[in-house]
Amino acid sequence: MNNLYKLFFIFLSINIQSQDDEKIDINVERVNSIQELLDQVQINKSIYKNDNNQRINDFVNLVGERQSMLNKSKKDLANEKIRNSKLESSFEENEKELAELQERLQIKIGVLGELFGVARQFSGELFASTENGFTFYENPERPDRLKEIGKIQVHNLSQLEDLWLAYFGEIASSGDVKKITTNVIDESGVSSTGEIVRYGLFSASHDGGYVTPSSELNGFKLLQRQPEKSITKSLSKHLKADKYTSVAVDPTRGFLLSLYLDKASWLQRISQGKSIGYVIILIGLIGLAFSIWKIRELLLRRNELESDQSIIQEMVDRTKNTSSYESKENILDELILNYSASVEKGVSWIKFFAAVAPLLGLLGTVIGMIETFQAITLFGTGDPKQMAGGISQALVTTMLGLIVAAPLLGFYTYISDKVSSLIQVVEEKASYILSK
Repeated sequence: MNNLYKLFFIFLSINIQSQDDEKIDINVERVNSIQELLDQVQINKSIYKNDNNQRINDFVNLVGERQSMLNKSKKDLANEKIRNSKLESSFEENEKELAELQERLQIKIGVLGELFGVARQFSGELFASTENGFTFYENPERPDRLKEIGKIQVHNLSQLEDLWLAYFGEIASSGDVKKITTNVIDESGVSSTGEIVRYGLFSASHDGGYVTPSSELNGFKLLQRQPEKSITKSLSKHLKADKYTSVAVDPTRGFLLSLYLDKASWLQRISQGKSIGYVIILIGLIGLAFSIWKIRELLLRRNELESDQSIIQEMVDRTKNTSSYESKENILDELILNYSASVEKGVSWIKFFAAVAPLLGLLGTVIGMIETFQAITLFGTGDPKQMAGGISQALVTTMLGLIVAAPLLGFYTYISDKVSSLIQVVEEKASYILSK
């Protein structure tokens, strides 16, 4: 009996697991008799049998539909194979016909093929120069037309005439000076409508400054840094002139002007000298201030001598109570020595500053050359930029040393001459007092 119960529960669990995504609530209560168990099995058996029959019927009904779909797919595949064969044959025939037409075209073109090639080449060159040229704003439709000519293999007469007229227009524009109202972008990037003056195909100016074309911004940009006043001054003179006058233009169509963006200013050049350069400048300023102070002191002493004050009055007072010639001479010599020492005080420092400045410049030159050789050792001589820093320091410090030394040496010569002149005047006054 126990074996019979085990067999029943195995059969019940198999039937429950065979359901697809369905949950069947089967309340298996404790049965007290074999008859109740048998009734329950019969009920469950009828339920599972009906469900299985329904699934079998659904599957049988779909067999016909799947068969018709398979037949249709086979038919479509056969039709596509036939179509593919026709397309391959048509493609081969078109390739042969295209090759024959290409050959016939080359025969008909003959020597004109070289002409069309030259036309494409020149249209490309003119397109490249027009796109960023000073006349792009006056010919907005030209780039598209030139691009079209550059793509076509065989040109018609109208296209060749357009290319010829475009070049003729460039020749005409290269010799005229014209005012144009267009967009002008300043240094800060603000765009406004303004008037520019175009000088042929070479340069353009706005409000006394040079501008460069910018087709992507549909206008002209002012240069971030303008050339020297001597160059830009010619632009203002030309605008105000009523007759022919000279004006500075860039024959390279903007390349030389663009180099001014990389040109170092005076402050940038001085900074290339690094610490040695700043020390030389400091020495120069100290020497200049000391020289100015010394010159002012000598002028005051000159005024005192001319008014017979200070040292001259002291000479007279010290010698008037002395009758001995030797005593007067000793007193006057002492006063002259003291006066000379006070007048010459500090003059040697100016000479020192004038001598130290070029020596520091030479020191900076040595340091710069050492850095240059170190860069050559590390990176070789292939990249000049790696050596530019050391060479710049070497040259800038030398320049600063000479710039500081030259005026200081001039001040020293001038002050020394004034000191000698004052001492000579005092000696003359002393000789006059001694002769009395």
